[in-house]
Amino acid sequence: MSQDPSQDVATEFEEAANHETIKLSPELDHAISNILETKDPLDSSDFDPIEYINLIFPGEDSLATVDTVLAKLRNKIWAMDKEMRELVRSQTDAGVRGQKQLEETRQAIQELFNSIKQIKEQAAESERMVQEITRDIKSLDHAKKNLTSSVTVLRRLQMLVSAVEQLRTMAGKKQYIEAAQLVQVINQLLAHFKTYRSVNQIAALLDSVTQLQADIKRQIFRDFESGFVGGALRSQLGLLSDACLVINILEGDARQSLINWYCDIHLKDYRGIFRNNPEVAGLGDVSRRYAWLKRLLKTYDEDHAVIFPPEWKVAEVLCDKFCHDTRQDLSEVLARADNSMDVKLMLQALQTTMDFEGKLDKRFGIHNLEEESGPTSDDVQPPKTSRFFKIISSVFEPYLRHYIEIEDRSLSDIMEQYRARPVLQEEDAVLSSSTDLFYLYRQTLVQCAKLSTNKPFLDLVRLFAKWLKQYADLLSSKLPKDDKKAITEDEIRITCLIINTGDYCTTTTTQLEEKLSEKIDEEFRPLVNFNRERDAFLDVSSTGIKILVHGIENCVEPALNSMLKRPWGTLEAVGDQSEYVTIIAQTLMSTVTVARRTFASNTKYFRTFCDKFAESFLGRYYNTIFRCKPVSEIGAEQMLLDTHALKTIFIQMANINSDTPSQPPATYIKIVTKAVTKVEQLLKVVLRPYQPVEGIVETYLLLFNDHSLTNFQKVLELKGLKRVEQQTVIEAFQRRVPTDSLPGGSTGTLSGNPAGSSFTNAMNAISGSTTSTGGKIESGFRKFVAGMKRS
Repeated sequence: MSQDPSQDVATEFEEAANHETIKLSPELDHAISNILETKDPLDSSDFDPIEYINLIFPGEDSLATVDTVLAKLRNKIWAMDKEMRELVRSQTDAGVRGQKQLEETRQAIQELFNSIKQIKEQAAESERMVQEITRDIKSLDHAKKNLTSSVTVLRRLQMLVSAVEQLRTMAGKKQYIEAAQLVQVINQLLAHFKTYRSVNQIAALLDSVTQLQADIKRQIFRDFESGFVGGALRSQLGLLSDACLVINILEGDARQSLINWYCDIHLKDYRGIFRNNPEVAGLGDVSRRYAWLKRLLKTYDEDHAVIFPPEWKVAEVLCDKFCHDTRQDLSEVLARADNSMDVKLMLQALQTTMDFEGKLDKRFGIHNLEEESGPTSDDVQPPKTSRFFKIISSVFEPYLRHYIEIEDRSLSDIMEQYRARPVLQEEDAVLSSSTDLFYLYRQTLVQCAKLSTNKPFLDLVRLFAKWLKQYADLLSSKLPKDDKKAITEDEIRITCLIINTGDYCTTTTTQLEEKLSEKIDEEFRPLVNFNRERDAFLDVSSTGIKILVHGIENCVEPALNSMLKRPWGTLEAVGDQSEYVTIIAQTLMSTVTVARRTFASNTKYFRTFCDKFAESFLGRYYNTIFRCKPVSEIGAEQMLLDTHALKTIFIQMANINSDTPSQPPATYIKIVTKAVTKVEQLLKVVLRPYQPVEGIVETYLLLFNDHSLTNFQKVLELKGLKRVEQQTVIEAFQRRVPTDSLPGGSTGTLSGNPAGSSFTNAMNAISGSTTSTGGKIESGFRKFVAGMKRS
């Protein structure tokens, strides 16, 4: 009788619960899932049995299939058990087979080891047998090698002895061509016997060979001595040429000794003539020295060059020795003449010497470069052209200080001429003395660079710097000195010319510095610096601008005095622009026109002048307003009109006398606008009625953002309030300041910027009182502006 299916299921679950559950790591579980590639939910690592059962039996109706499901599960369990038993059985059989195969492998390795050992023993036995068989053959082979070497040495020894005898014979007959060949053969054979010097016979033979070559060398020297009697070639030209072939092959210093002998015998007369004879050894006779060498080289090229091989470079060595002798002689001549040096004669001698060196460079420069410096690319210039580069002329460098001293005195005289030259005679935009000075510098630079680019050139650089500073001081001395009186038109032209000249000298000094750095030797290049001199010329231009601004301000001083005399507190109505404004316009028209015309194309400094003058004068105008107290409300309105006119004048001033009027620079407009705005703010506070007192206090604080009671009191005094009236307003100001939240605190000045929308509202409130003056400003100033444009 079968059990109830539900009891079977319960029993199976109880048995499963008794088994230990093995949990794998997530990584291992994931790897196993990828390998098995199964989609069965039972194989999932996060399998939930309750969820799985609910999935199979979603409702009570589905429980009717429980038996079918259980049957399938039992079949699956039975199949898995069967698969597991087969796997376990197969793994057990595999272990047994693996053990058996391991034993078989061990046995095979042991057999292989025994076989290798046996083969090694047999190989050793075979080697011993071969050595016993070939022992006699090796002895015979060594004997053959030694015999062959001995035969070769004996044969070479025989050849050496024979060659030595033939050389002795040929040398005795002065057959130098054959002798040269024999010497070459002997030198090659001697290389094989250097290791046999311990053998007495061979050592004696080598010594005899050395002695023979020395005898041949002495014989050849005697032939040359007999061939050149007193330095002149007598005969045996072919014999001497052949002898050079032998000398060229002989070991040691034979070739150099012969070349030195030839040079010494031909320079003997030169040394006797120019070294021991003061009449022809002076600087004025330098050209005779070089003419003497020129004749000697001509004789060498025509008669002697065929004797010596070209690779000996005998002519070059001859010139080199001549140059060193000449350098020594001239060094002594210059030292004796140092205290009474004739600079003109010295420079002529130096120029003649440099021309001579240039000719030697041209003749010997190319192959010297190839040998001494190696091949050079097209982009890299060698530091010298040959060994003759300044080989003699460098001895003049310590004495070029006399030349620098002459240039110093010359520049001193020229500077005195510049001081005496009137500035107003100039017709160009810069003083002609500046262009003359830099032209002279350029000529002197070129001339000195030809003579030396070493220490004397550095001395010239310092000389230039010295007189540039002197010239800057000269320019400063020509600027107008009296700053208390109005500047005249001539003084304006002088000042502008000097400003232009300072600017020109600043730029040209930079170019001069670059040129000097380019010419001077590399080691002195960091010492070329004209910063101090450039600063001096910049100071000249800067000082000139200050003098020009202050001088033209003095020209406008009468207009400001006229402004002070006007009764601003009792004006009854606002009219056209005041007379002092017209005077200012006329004065600026005449003075600034002269300045603009003199500045010419130097717009940089004219713009600088306009900026400085506008800032300075409008600041002075602002301070003058405080001296016009009291100023009534009508007076303030008139001043506002005048201020607007002044702004137009200054805007037009930037283009005065300009061929192509254009919009003034933004920086200049900003300076003028800022200064005029400051004046307008002051006048608008004065325009404000003091009743109610809170109104004028609020207007002042909004326009100036200034909590200084002293400054505020100055405005009240300018407005002409009485002491009692001032006290009421001051009390309101003091009540207002502690609670004021505007940033900046007490500034102590009457300058400030508008503060946001409050400022806009205050301006709108104030502008109502000045609206009626707008048309008067425009109509009253239209003629003046039109007149400036026509001019």
